[in-house]
Amino acid sequence: MVIQLKTTYYHYCEIDAATVQGLQAASSKRQYFETRIRGTGSDGPFDCRTHPVPKKYRQ
Repeated sequence: MVIQLKTTYYHYCEIDAATVQGLQAASSKRQYFETRIRGTGSDGPFDCRTHPVPKKYRQ
């Protein structure tokens, strides 16, 4: 998933369908993103540095 924050795009890997649906349905997308998707800066639940891009999307 690629998420734009202001003018910067951030990549998040291995996000499951339930998390995407939760983000789309959230009354506060910012709060949902901050608590469930965004990492600490060095790692997070969907950080592409520690959660690889799924094989079907690799070239």
